Amino acid sequence: MYLTFCEPRRNRRPSVLACFLLLLVSMGSAASSSYHAVERDYQPSRPAPASQSQAEVIEKNAGCMSCHTQTDNKTMHANSAVKLGCVDCHGGNQKVVKPESVTRNQPEYLAAMIKAHVLPTYPEAWHYSKNDDPESANPKRSYTLLNKESPEFVRFINPSDYRIASEACGACHQEIIEASIRSMHSTGTMLWGGAAYNNGILPYKNYMIGEAYNRDGEAIVLKGPEVPEYLKETVKDMGVIEALYPLPAWETVEPGDIFRVFERGGRNITNLFPETGIPNSLGLIQRLEEPGRPDFRQSNRGAGTGARISVPLINITKTRLNDPFTWFIGTNDQPGDYRHSGCASCHVGYAN
Repeated sequence: MYLTFCEPRRNRRPSVLACFLLLLVSMGSAASSSYHAVERDYQPSRPAPASQSQAEVIEKNAGCMSCHTQTDNKTMHANSAVKLGCVDCHGGNQKVVKPESVTRNQPEYLAAMIKAHVLPTYPEAWHYSKNDDPESANPKRSYTLLNKESPEFVRFINPSDYRIASEACGACHQEIIEASIRSMHSTGTMLWGGAAYNNGILPYKNYMIGEAYNRDGEAIVLKGPEVPEYLKETVKDMGVIEALYPLPAWETVEPGDIFRVFERGGRNITNLFPETGIPNSLGLIQRLEEPGRPDFRQSNRGAGTGARISVPLINITKTRLNDPFTWFIGTNDQPGDYRHSGCASCHVGYAN
């Protein structure tokens, strides 16, 4: 099994054209690389408890703190009344303790770390190696990597990721998690809805598409609040949306670019799409396309065939990947884009 970063959603097989176009956009080797998936037997972790004794916390932290000896705070909460162990949020094996008199990068140290940590399904993507200490920095331009990774590893590196935040934080913050998942900084509804309406993709001014995934990284319909029948019209007038639907795959949607109808087309109008990048495909000078008049017209374009794609929809998709919402990690390739996913996007200071 291989991971290709230009996949728009989990378990979709991307077309060759999709990969090629997103390769041009990414301008980086990471986006175009394929990584081998490693089979792992993940042990489930219990949800973090709402309360526990200090003795339980000390017991849970013993293994982790044998290596992680110095930290600014033992939990993400400044309030000392919040009692959480490392494994409560991150998972991992709390029983593993660093061997005595062993330093970093020694085989015994690395062996203990591998037993204690939750390892990724795609180790190459996260800079994991069999013989070296893995890098702590998140990969550049990871795009939809989180949708392909195991939920256990996503929880290990970021318990606040929306896919697993209910398990790590839900005992105390479930209401906030539900609200955050439905906020505009995670769904992107205003951007997607505005772009879809203004470019003729959808005829609705009341937006109906938004980004959301389940625990396994599969795109889902995000439902709104339960509303009694007698209040439905009232809340609808207030702007409450019943549901948000996933962004459709751009390569299977009819072209909706209204500006294509103004193209006069070239001299070679046929029922076949042209060989893109090979203007003189028949070897005849009179078959060359005229500058500014390509042999592409709205009437000759079909759904998801050849180079006939929905241009506005692929632009939305590229924006989602290159300037991701909080469902994904920042591109981590320039100042301002260094951040994690989920609640950590805003609430956790990020440093490489």
